[in-house]
Amino acid sequence: MKFLLFVSILLSGAFFNLALAQITGRGCSLGNSVATQFLGTATYNGDPNQSIRVYSSNSSTIVPIINGNGYAGYRCGYINIYSAGTRYVAASNSNVHYNAAQEITATYSGRCGTAASLSANYNSNSGGSESNEEVDYRYNDPAYYADADPNYPCNAPANNLPVDQNIIFMLLPFGCLGFWKVRQQFNHKY
Repeated sequence: MKFLLFVSILLSGAFFNLALAQITGRGCSLGNSVATQFLGTATYNGDPNQSIRVYSSNSSTIVPIINGNGYAGYRCGYINIYSAGTRYVAASNSNVHYNAAQEITATYSGRCGTAASLSANYNSNSGGSESNEEVDYRYNDPAYYADADPNYPCNAPANNLPVDQNIIFMLLPFGCLGFWKVRQQFNHKY
């Protein structure tokens, strides 16, 4: 019984920590952001010899890129790309060093673009964004948490946690434990 309780706690803790877990994947670079939800492949401008990899243009699936430019440290929820530097901390009247971050880990040639939904043909005049490169990315990397921007600490959960879609996985172990306990007591009575 203690084992089941321990497993339940571990599982529910894992789902609650999804907001700050390191996220990796492949997406379409849009210059100052990366579209992360792959929809599929389509022909490009009706040419069957050309294809394009299409990503969702939904704003909730596009992750902004922080490029430095005097930036003051790591920011969770963003793809960080900046050189090492220092930031001034008024409380201690000192400069604090932070490490470089490079969360675009690979770049690929090949056309990609964004659209609201996938269709068999991607029309370049349809209002989506186009790029000639896909990238591998990661963000929310715990290795950088110590260098977090003090205005955006990494220990604060994001506002749009997907708890509602994972509630079944959090409650399932507790339901199984309760069912087992009731059944055990029922068997002892009869």
